[in-house]
Amino acid sequence: MPQQVRGVVAHKKGEPVSLETVVVPDPGPGEAVVKVQACGVCHTDLHYREGGINDEFPFLLGHEA
Repeated sequence: MPQQVRGVVAHKKGEPVSLETVVVPDPGPGEAVVKVQACGVCHTDLHYREGGINDEFPFLLGHEA
């Protein structure tokens, strides 16, 4: 059963991010679901938000988890 989680999403270059509900699909073969209590946004995430790595928005920030 897909789960709903909260995530920080960047929709446009340099724009403020928003806290949104994101649907996480069921895990596939060889995958697992891990409950994350908290996650920070690192400097790499800021580069994504500024369009410095890729410009295919939106981005779900907080990859450190």
